[in-house]
Amino acid sequence: MNIVQVATGTISIPPNGWGAVERIIWAYKQKLEKLGDTVNVQYINHVTKQPNTIVHAHIANLALDCKNRGIPYVFSLHDHHTEWYGKDSYCYKHNVEAIKGSIISFTHAEHLVDYFEDTDKLFYLSHGADTEFFTPSYEPKTHRLLMIANNGLAGDSSIDRKGFRYGIEAAKLLNLPITIAGHPDNKNFFEHHKDLLEYDKLTLKLTNPTDDETRELYQTHTIFLHPSFLEAGHPNLTLMEAASSCIPIVGTYRGSKHIYGMWVIPECSTDRVVTGIVETINTYEYRRKEMFKVRESLDWQYVANTLHKYY
Repeated sequence: MNIVQVATGTISIPPNGWGAVERIIWAYKQKLEKLGDTVNVQYINHVTKQPNTIVHAHIANLALDCKNRGIPYVFSLHDHHTEWYGKDSYCYKHNVEAIKGSIISFTHAEHLVDYFEDTDKLFYLSHGADTEFFTPSYEPKTHRLLMIANNGLAGDSSIDRKGFRYGIEAAKLLNLPITIAGHPDNKNFFEHHKDLLEYDKLTLKLTNPTDDETRELYQTHTIFLHPSFLEAGHPNLTLMEAASSCIPIVGTYRGSKHIYGMWVIPECSTDRVVTGIVETINTYEYRRKEMFKVRESLDWQYVANTLHKYY
């Protein structure tokens, strides 16, 4: 089977650092090729209508470019702004148009299937992780909290979408060290929330960490925090990577699939995060053992197997 994954045009593929959609595209390419497919990553201006070729777009305007040029396409929805702005927004309607114009479309958050009630072409497809790369550490260590994210929302760096405040305040109440890593744009968030920098056990690594550096972060910390109030992926990539690394998780999650080792908080608050951390510490070895048993089932290969069947 011939497949074209349409590049976003914003970040190189594969990315070495930040770039969630780009990481997904690269994972699809690698794993589909193991199934015998021929997969090319192309910029939209190079994409043409070809016989027996699947074209898979990942941004609404690129999907609609295909539609306007008469190129049949598959579409993946990755845009959390569709929920943030609501159903009367241009963003929502733009993505609905991309979904309706597709052969079939995917969302990576189950609840968005019902949210996009204007179409019956949207199906849930989970994210995965590179379980051969994001491997567990077996060395005993004292508890250290970790958050990896790119905070802010809709161009506003001050909005705490990823819950940095909840994580830092919980760490402070429990007297635990916490590391926050991710994109340099997070520095703008802390410019708006300078009081959070007063916690002396806070370490910032806002250097767009490489894959190797990210793996080391998972392996040198013990609990991953993700109290995010808005995601287009449930679970998102960092949750999957943490699960693959067998580091127990405290955070938000909306989905029917059980994530072993995760303490799901029903809503974002410092108290909820504190409770989750305490319960996770009290059941830590049990949660880790659960995660070890199922980690290989999280691999991108299983996602690609499903995607191949849809193609």
